[in-house]
Amino acid sequence: MDGTILDTSDFVFSAVEYTLTQHNLTITEEKLSQAKGMPLLDFYKYIFPDQDFELLRKTHHDYQQTRFDLGKLFPGVKKVLKKLKAGGYLIAAVTNRSNEGMVKSLKLLKVDDLFDVIVAHDDVENPKPHQDHPNKALEILGVDRKSAIMVGDTESDILAGKNAGIKTVGVTYGWIGKDIKKSKPDFVINNIEELLEVLD
Repeated sequence: MDGTILDTSDFVFSAVEYTLTQHNLTITEEKLSQAKGMPLLDFYKYIFPDQDFELLRKTHHDYQQTRFDLGKLFPGVKKVLKKLKAGGYLIAAVTNRSNEGMVKSLKLLKVDDLFDVIVAHDDVENPKPHQDHPNKALEILGVDRKSAIMVGDTESDILAGKNAGIKTVGVTYGWIGKDIKKSKPDFVINNIEELLEVLD
C-alpha cells in the first residue's frame, strides 16, 4: 500500500525524523533504505538494536496519529482502482502497517470503498515477506492463487507474492525506485496505469 497506492513518504519520514529528534538519535541513509517496508517495531529494532525500540515505535506511532493528512494517492491510482472494480476485480490491501492506521488513511483519501479486504500487520502471524499476508487475502476473497497478482514497491512485497506462489508486479515509483527490479518480479511498471496493461 505505502509506496504503491499511497504516497506516504512525508507521512513516514517526518515521523522518523521526529522520533530521532525526540531521542537524540541519527541514522545513515543506507541503514534507512535497508529497513524500508518493515513493520514499525521491526524497523526500529533493526536500526537501533541497542535502544528501547518499543519506545521509539510508540513515539513514531503517536506522531503519525496526528498527521494522516500527510498521505496522498499516487497519480492515477483512484482511476485505476475504479476501473478494476468496474471490471470485476477483487482488490485486497496488504500492508505491514496496522489495520487501524490503514483504514484511517484510506478513509481520509476516500478510497476505502474500493478495497474488498484489508490485511494488515496485526491480522497475520508473520508479516511480509512471509506469505501470510497474500494467503490471508486469498482465503478471505475465495480467490485461487493462479488468478491473483501481488503489486508492490519493496523486496518484501515481491517475496511475499513469490512465497505465496502468485505472480508479482514491481513498481518503480515507490520506496526503492528501480531497485525493485533486483527482486525479479514477473512484471515491472513505472506508473499504476500500466497495471491495466499487465492484467490485459
